[in-house]
Amino acid sequence: MNLKAIITATAHSVPDKIMTNFDLEKLVDTSDEWIKSRTGIKKRHIVSPSEANSNISTKIARTLLKKRGISADEIDLIIIGTITPDHFTPSTAALVQKNIKASNAWGYDLSAACSGFLFALESGSNFIISGRYNKVMIIGIDIMTSVLDYNDRDTCVIFGDGGGGVILEPCYENYGIIDSILHMDGNGGEYLNIPGGGSRIPATKYSVKNKEHYVKQDGKTVYKYAVKGMAEVSKRILTKNGFTGNDIKLFIP
Repeated sequence: MNLKAIITATAHSVPDKIMTNFDLEKLVDTSDEWIKSRTGIKKRHIVSPSEANSNISTKIARTLLKKRGISADEIDLIIIGTITPDHFTPSTAALVQKNIKASNAWGYDLSAACSGFLFALESGSNFIISGRYNKVMIIGIDIMTSVLDYNDRDTCVIFGDGGGGVILEPCYENYGIIDSILHMDGNGGEYLNIPGGGSRIPATKYSVKNKEHYVKQDGKTVYKYAVKGMAEVSKRILTKNGFTGNDIKLFIP
């Protein structure tokens, strides 16, 4: 059997604070019915002023270790998929490594927005397959309220805060992470982005005044592209691996 990566533990965490659709009605021109009919969302979890990405990530990391029954010293690598780190540097992975005392681990943050966890999972899987690493921690998390404009109903009704993670380990049996098909299309950047904060538009009083540090989205364009792309890639990966739709017991988009 070929070496594969297998998920040996899962965990998730969200902040305690909740914002309902009725709370949003007080902030922006929207309604509970409008949000539910278009997104299915009734409420979202949001961080308190004292919480940031690394707080939630650390909770996930500690739960993963507890569920797997291992010590932090056994973790070889930490990859965190996020576009809302605590800081540009140090990485959130470095902060989590410090918090859980994973003295033997190295790691990094991976910036891929909605694809962050999947890209991190693919990266971690290949580190396992290389044979050089035995325990890789993958966390996908975003604190989207840190980049939300609560006057923009195209974005503020959709996003909340939270994350999830897994531990990957080697497996020589006929199961594990079988395959993946990943894509990126830079042409879509104009439809979903955060203009400010990088080297193109550094943070200034003008960039803050012009709300350049908030997420911007053309919701209809993104939605249509995402739904079409998900259906196509799902069919492709089934066919590639000799499966049909009837073989699938659970599908999680």
